[in-house]
Amino acid sequence: MKKRFIAMGMVIAMLLTGCAQNAADNQTETPQAQEAPQQEAKADDAASSDGEVITLTWLNHYAEAGKQAWVQSVKEQFEAKYDNVVLNIETVDADSHKTILQTKLASDDAPTIFDLSSNADLRIYNEAGYLADLSDFECLQNVDAGLLKEGQVDGKQVGIPVELSGYGVFYNVDIFNKLGLEEPTTLSELKNVCETLKANGITPFATPFGESWAFSCYPRVLYDAVCWNNDGQFWAKLADRSLKFADSEDFKKQMQTVWDFHEYWGDDAFGTSWDSAQQIMANGEAAMIAHGSWAVDGITSYNPDINIGVFPMPVSEDPADRRMIKEPGQQLVLFNYQDEKVMEAARNLYNMIYSQDCMRVYAEEAHQMPSVPGDYNILPALAEIVNYPAEESFSEAGLPRNDPEHEDVLFETMLNAYTGSDFDVEELAAQLDAGFDNIKK
Repeated sequence: MKKRFIAMGMVIAMLLTGCAQNAADNQTETPQAQEAPQQEAKADDAASSDGEVITLTWLNHYAEAGKQAWVQSVKEQFEAKYDNVVLNIETVDADSHKTILQTKLASDDAPTIFDLSSNADLRIYNEAGYLADLSDFECLQNVDAGLLKEGQVDGKQVGIPVELSGYGVFYNVDIFNKLGLEEPTTLSELKNVCETLKANGITPFATPFGESWAFSCYPRVLYDAVCWNNDGQFWAKLADRSLKFADSEDFKKQMQTVWDFHEYWGDDAFGTSWDSAQQIMANGEAAMIAHGSWAVDGITSYNPDINIGVFPMPVSEDPADRRMIKEPGQQLVLFNYQDEKVMEAARNLYNMIYSQDCMRVYAEEAHQMPSVPGDYNILPALAEIVNYPAEESFSEAGLPRNDPEHEDVLFETMLNAYTGSDFDVEELAAQLDAGFDNIKK
């Protein structure tokens, strides 16, 4: 199932210019960017008329059971401590999250807090005037300073990462041990692992390519580890067109590698959902998945006894080229309300979320790597990511990356390129250059 990335970029553009926008098939009039902070707080976002009860809304797209349970625990603790505040939780699926968020913003129904994925997103929403300045929030003192860079725009802290995310290959340790397999460090070793798995009736890679966001994680464990790691301005140069995809041999080589392993994707990669891929991993039908660290929680929710390991995706015949990719995860942002009571209640909520006590639940029950350092009992695969040597890791915190419009073109074009029966890397590069050229115009 292909998603329309380009349409998403257009929705964001419409939000910034204040044009009428058809979002999620509902006609809504988008407010002018400068008017966004002046929205009157509604009944579900602010103090009631008697000034005693304040209701906050937390919009999220936490699909994994562990994260959902954590959010509910935050709600229970917060409402128990502040009996004049109600915390409403709105959970939506990942692929519709941005559309729903944009529709709410355009119809004066903004959630109090919501999450954004990158600094590029933060800049767009901050420019529109939607984001509050969190620079004086006490909870910032608890958060890993290196991760905070991702949430800073024009000298202001407008987003706070909830976790550290890692990207690599997550695998079933018991299957590897049973077949005498070791973690591969080169592409040829990875191919041998895949051949052994296939010969024993096990799908090498679970591939949830039926969901666009899930597909995007697979190629990035290759090109981020090589292209972006080698040049922190890689995506910025492609966006300003000082670099062409056609001229990047590293990028083309990694995109060819993606295709070279397509025979190990299973029978219906582009018909497999994220949920199905987690189940395939959990029941042992597949042995590996190239994805983000949230996969650990998703897989263990189906099989708590599964033994999951992780290794950096091989990118060449030199083991030294591998990198464990690390980045700040989803960032919580606060809508820029003018109501002081709402802002004070939100500040209290942030202070609770980014406390070690709250993050301990996030680490140990939601199986995440919190942005707040602490002595947590996390799963071995996550501990390995956290402790991976700096010289063998690539941290993406604070580096310029694609904005949503370029990201849409990137993954829409890739999806089309890999769904066919053959693959032409030069044609892929040419199409990507044409798409980025159109944005530049």
